Amino acid sequence: MADVSRRVRSLWYAVAVPAVLAAAVAGAMGASRDTTPPPDERGAAGPPAASAPAVSAPPPSAPPAEVLYAATQLLIRDCMQRRGFRYWPVPRRPVPELREFPYVLDDVSYARRHGYGGVLERRLQEAMAADPNARYVRELPPERGAAAVRAVNGDPGEPDALRATLPAGGVLRRSSHSCTSEAERRLYLDLPGWYRAVKITDNLAGLRVGRVLADPRYAGGVTAWRRCMRAAGHDVADPAAARASVPEPASGSVAAGEVGLAVSEATCATRTGLGRLARRLDAEHRRAVERRFRTEVADRLRLETAALPRARAALAAG
Repeated sequence: MADVSRRVRSLWYAVAVPAVLAAAVAGAMGASRDTTPPPDERGAAGPPAASAPAVSAPPPSAPPAEVLYAATQLLIRDCMQRRGFRYWPVPRRPVPELREFPYVLDDVSYARRHGYGGVLERRLQEAMAADPNARYVRELPPERGAAAVRAVNGDPGEPDALRATLPAGGVLRRSSHSCTSEAERRLYLDLPGWYRAVKITDNLAGLRVGRVLADPRYAGGVTAWRRCMRAAGHDVADPAAARASVPEPASGSVAAGEVGLAVSEATCATRTGLGRLARRLDAEHRRAVERRFRTEVADRLRLETAALPRARAALAAG
């Protein structure tokens, strides 16, 4: 991933981490949970594992997304047990300190401590590699491991697979008979509606970020930021170029050069107002994108709100 900008990676982490952790074994088996290509392509996901820290139930004051995620994980675990397998719930945010700055890093204290977050991203990759569900499948006999993968993820090529056409094009498919789908059906009841709404709305972030980056007002803000960076001794075209110039971390500590560049970026983002501008444009384009997909946004909110009592009941039952 060295040639991918940190801006893109931060956005990817925010959207995809839970799915990737829950399906970590998929990469090792050459497949993914949700499939875009031909319907006969087999999806794989990360089933159960061997010794993982338990994911504690969120407190009563936790945001709805935390409650729903934790309940889904427990319901997948229970479904896998009924099918004769094990499953370890995976944390929604395995590296809580990792934050996304899709436009410009504008938090000086974060920059001083973490630079651009490369070491935190490395920790996340390590957490994914150590996912006990993937390890569990690897340690099973091949046929048994394949059966466990099918149990948690099913086959996206089945005739009644769930489908979602993404805003930027492409179609995602997932089995409607997997433990993942069974858990979501228990919570949301309308599984096809939920799948479509969540996949579309999860992908709105990329659409929104693209609109902000293409906005002439953002380009104007970058011009002022670039002058500030030059004055600080860094001749970079934009925040993405600054981050791309930083090599992947070679150890568990943040390099001094990365910290210096990140602090300069954040300082200039604050002084020139680029950070404030980016947040304002992000909110403006968020409203525009959500108006365009108002049906899916409303469906997701409605289904999540209705699912919360069922999620809390599932968590109470343990």
